[in-house]
Amino acid sequence: MDLELFQFIDDSLVLLENQREEIMNSAGLLEQFFIKHFGKQDSFLSINSRVKSPQSFREKIIRNNLYMRNSSAESVFMNVQDLIGLRIECRFVEDEQNLFEILRDQFSEMADDGFFHMPENNQVFLKLGDSQPQLQKNGFEIYKIDGYLKTKTRNFNFELQIKSLVNVFWGEIDHRVLYKNYNYMISEDFFRDIMHSIKDSLSMIDRQLMILYDHVNKMDSSAEISNREQVKSLLSKIIHDIYVGKIYKELGFVIDFGFPSEMIVEYLYYKCREIMDFSYGENFIRLLNRINAIGDMPMDINGYIEFDKEPVFHTSFTKKVGEAIFQSTNIDFGWNLFFKIIFQVEQSNPSLDFEEFLHFMEESLRGQIDESITRDYLSDSEKEEITLYLLDVIANDLTHKIQMDHVLDSVFGKKNYKFSQIFRNINTYDDFLNNRDRIGRNIFKNYQLEG
Repeated sequence: MDLELFQFIDDSLVLLENQREEIMNSAGLLEQFFIKHFGKQDSFLSINSRVKSPQSFREKIIRNNLYMRNSSAESVFMNVQDLIGLRIECRFVEDEQNLFEILRDQFSEMADDGFFHMPENNQVFLKLGDSQPQLQKNGFEIYKIDGYLKTKTRNFNFELQIKSLVNVFWGEIDHRVLYKNYNYMISEDFFRDIMHSIKDSLSMIDRQLMILYDHVNKMDSSAEISNREQVKSLLSKIIHDIYVGKIYKELGFVIDFGFPSEMIVEYLYYKCREIMDFSYGENFIRLLNRINAIGDMPMDINGYIEFDKEPVFHTSFTKKVGEAIFQSTNIDFGWNLFFKIIFQVEQSNPSLDFEEFLHFMEESLRGQIDESITRDYLSDSEKEEITLYLLDVIANDLTHKIQMDHVLDSVFGKKNYKFSQIFRNINTYDDFLNNRDRIGRNIFKNYQLEG
């Protein structure tokens, strides 16, 4: 008797085949749309489309475990984002960003679902809230935008990529030689070294010119900032290696705790700057001495965190999020380890450090909001009202999914809340009031990490 998975796959492939003609027509309409509106751009060379083949569709269902995440074949069909693949080709690597910026400027109207469309067209929608370019599993960057085409019968998802000639060539090598070549798994390190070498050779001129340009233009202004970031990177690397080693010794496996380690260092620097008034050099020496001292200290990886008292919070945001995280500290392994490291490094009152970390989170979000809603038409009280509203919506989002990875990525990471996108078309305080509920829905629905 076959697994239910394979019946599920068969049903999905039947649905794909039944819809193929309409999908092909939709792909053609999308090509015509982008040629009409963007084909005259100097950097625009061509656009190509493809519709997912049955074999590729089957492989995606198995690879991404879509059977477990969808209740029906229809659900898979509607949720697979790259059902249609589009690729805009341009001359040079730097043209990729240029074309993306043009797309973002033209797709200026936001729909209720958080996607954007052109003012004169409400059929083609793009999700422009994600950070671009995106980092691929192979470590390289790509401009990749989710979208959908609204037709009379249904919506068809598509994935739009923007690639230079160099990256088109590299993408074909990566896809055909690595992704589709199962023999690669046998000698993965060898293939990876060769492929990285090819990628480096293809992009050498672009990369060297950009490095030279950035170096000349930023050499004076960024020297101090660069040095400080390198110091923070060093400290986070030391913390990561110490505690990952402890975990491996006690549990027998290794976890990736790189980004949380960076955030721990950011918090410790914030604390020393805002509370202890240490200089940058003093702080580095203090933290380095503390981290070196804890290298040989025992740590109970499996144990509970014990607080002498429950933390006390003084704002609505810190209370909502803080109480949710507090309830998770002895349930979520990530939060448990995160705060164990802070408490062991600081050797201070755990409740106070917990409270201060939540304050650090709120201050970080306030800074991001301030950068996005700085408008001459807003009074200080209006800005504060908007800020408090956004913080409340974000708090509801974070408590909806309180796991450490989601919270840290949402507040500090590359997938943080895209306030500038939300406020692109808000030109008056009344605009905000009229769009208040929609803004809240879009933050909650469209700027969460997927589970």
